[in-house]
Amino acid sequence: MGEGPEEEEGGCSLSFLFGGGGQTSQQKALTGVQTESAKFGLGEAKKNLPKAGETLSTVGNFFQALMSGDRNAIMNVLAPEVDSLTSQYDTGRKTAEEFAPRGGGRGAALEELPFRKAGEINKLVQGAEDKGAAGLTSISSLFGQLGLGELSGGNTAANSAFSNTQAAKENQQQQQAAAGQAVGSLIALLVGL
Repeated sequence: MGEGPEEEEGGCSLSFLFGGGGQTSQQKALTGVQTESAKFGLGEAKKNLPKAGETLSTVGNFFQALMSGDRNAIMNVLAPEVDSLTSQYDTGRKTAEEFAPRGGGRGAALEELPFRKAGEINKLVQGAEDKGAAGLTSISSLFGQLGLGELSGGNTAANSAFSNTQAAKENQQQQQAAAGQAVGSLIALLVGL
């Protein structure tokens, strides 16, 4: 009997006559996995995006301070670099005081050190706005990438699950139409039309 319902796992399956067809057990399992994947991806996005936002906001505040133009805020941000620079110049001054021969050259070098140090610190402060702008751009890019990546993963899985469900519904409708035709043909044969 080549045109009857196909046998499934050892028995004759007539469930499609009563609306039970559509997806095979493998298709149902695949749709289930895709649905769970979509839920997971969207759930993770809901958890991770606020955490990432908080963390990146802290970093963003750092770069905002650099962009503010407020010298005190900038100096607070640059304090470790300024301390290191000051330590280097203090070491240089002590070395020159102890080991350089007395005279005009030593005096000139010692007189020049505070101005050099101030110039280096000023370069740090002036470069802070550029670093702040670059940092904020980088932070914004990270926010966008994180959100788009997790949202895309969730949407892709959800679309796949929806496509499988739609295909199963279309398959079920085709099976029901074929079953209706078969029942109609059987009745026509029995009635003798």
